[in-house]
Amino acid sequence: ACLLALPLLLAACQQHGADAGQAGEPIYCALAGAKEFTTECRLERVMLDGRQTFVIRHPDGGFHRLEASADGQNLLAADGADQSQSALKGDRYEVILGDDRYVIPANPPAAGNAAPK
Repeated sequence: ACLLALPLLLAACQQHGADAGQAGEPIYCALAGAKEFTTECRLERVMLDGRQTFVIRHPDGGFHRLEASADGQNLLAADGADQSQSALKGDRYEVILGDDRYVIPANPPAAGNAAPK
């Protein structure tokens, strides 16, 4: 019975991964050492354990989770081995995490204004 359930679980995970790529607001990212930024990454803002948390989803289904520092000036890696380098610059965070770079708006976009300019 377990072997029969495996294909169903895999199909469910693949479907969830495809849906997850479309969730959230688009943000600028340069993945795997790319020089040019694109808007292929998506950002979800959630509260976990009372802390503002940012989940960045990559088009291949990968993701990073970042937490705002206590003073709100930086975003810190919440999981994984890579340490983040970040700074709040005006109305956005600029983040480096491993070979990936992101530009994350500090505040959610206004309604009807979700795409970065």
